[in-house]
Amino acid sequence: MLSRMDPKLMYWTGATLNMAVLLGLAVRGMGRARSGQVASHRRFMLSSVALVLAFVVSYLFKLLFLGREDLATWTSGAVWTLRFHELCVFTMLISGGLAARRGIRLARTRALIESETASEPRPEDLRSHRIAGRVAVSAAALGLLSAGAVLGGMYGRAAG
Repeated sequence: MLSRMDPKLMYWTGATLNMAVLLGLAVRGMGRARSGQVASHRRFMLSSVALVLAFVVSYLFKLLFLGREDLATWTSGAVWTLRFHELCVFTMLISGGLAARRGIRLARTRALIESETASEPRPEDLRSHRIAGRVAVSAAALGLLSAGAVLGGMYGRAAG
């Protein structure tokens, strides 16, 4: 049992919950896209992006006020799990950024605008948006699982 909650542990618990919520929003957004509800899909994905940006800002404050974790106290397996998690997050950010870039292009077409003057979306833009989005959501799912493992290890060390 924990004698007291460490501020870094509180931060990472909140960050893991944030990742779970953003993944849930992204999965719901994908479902909306599959059912043809493009505007709803866009809202869900923009909400996910807002949570990612909120995490990035909070992480900068965390570094400023709480510093980095002391990985010298971690086992090599725990460090490798952390590195895998960081790779998942990096992949999520890059592929999510690519999906967003394609989504911005698609938002100016009939994919989102009901106007005779709007152009038809290019099939290659739709395809690359879909692939990048799927990679981002898959990476987020693996990132959440690995975050749970990292967080579990942090709780174990705090209790130990």
